[in-house]
Amino acid sequence: MKKILALAVAGTLMMTSSVCVFATEGIGITEGNTDTNTSGGSTAIPSRPTVDLQEQLNTANQNIGRLESEKERQAEEIANLKAELQSQNARNESTIKTLQQQFEAFRQAQEKNYETLSNEKNSLSKQLANTQKSLNDAITVRDKYQEKYKNATKHGKNEAPSRAAQLSRNNAIGDGYGGYIAQGGHVQINGGKSNVTFTLAAPTAGVLSSASQYANSVGGTLLHCVTTSSPGVSFKTATVNFTVTGVYANDTIAVYQLQGKNWVQVLVSSVTDNHVTVNLTQHGPLAFVRVAAVATATH
Repeated sequence: MKKILALAVAGTLMMTSSVCVFATEGIGITEGNTDTNTSGGSTAIPSRPTVDLQEQLNTANQNIGRLESEKERQAEEIANLKAELQSQNARNESTIKTLQQQFEAFRQAQEKNYETLSNEKNSLSKQLANTQKSLNDAITVRDKYQEKYKNATKHGKNEAPSRAAQLSRNNAIGDGYGGYIAQGGHVQINGGKSNVTFTLAAPTAGVLSSASQYANSVGGTLLHCVTTSSPGVSFKTATVNFTVTGVYANDTIAVYQLQGKNWVQVLVSSVTDNHVTVNLTQHGPLAFVRVAAVATATH
């Protein structure tokens, strides 16, 4: 555009210079009658080249005007294009920001899901480890009994002792389904350590039936029922660790003691795999019950 304007201006200047030269040299001027008696004097008539140059000058001026108008129109278009470009850039920035926010939200959700899955995996791994440990403990106990009593006999050297004899020798009471409850000593008497062992005995049929009915009444399942004693040892408080097969650390175990005609809940201080620790203030039949939540005895 600037080059076109420069060429137009240069052409105009050249035509203007030519007109001036022609006027100076008298080209195209026709002299009239110079007679002094003529009242009109002399008259100058423009020559044809001068008229043509004037027309060319007018045309050039018109072209310059059109070029100026075109320049203004193009400047306006450029301004509009710049405004549209800025608007498009703003829209692009908004879109990019929205996409970044969506990506960040997706990333956070993915991290949360990964954390949840990791926690579930750890929990399942722990449960599997506890189950495997309980199984290994049961196998160890079985092998220990088999090794200890493989050569023992009740009626002769070549006769293996019965399960009841094995349990009796180990201060344990069976549940009739392969499980058992035992007490291995080291009972804490009146808050102090001791070598006292609580002797266990099977309950009577009536006590066992009562324990089973009471377990059902509290919405639980009777695991074991046993009667305790400690010949020659009295106590005000005793903390007793019972070995109870079929119990896991995450179980909820309630223990009830038959006091008179009522089953009274006693304090369970800890539950681990195959072990339940109970605080007692007296001897009497004990019912070990697995419940959904520890219930308070009402009768």
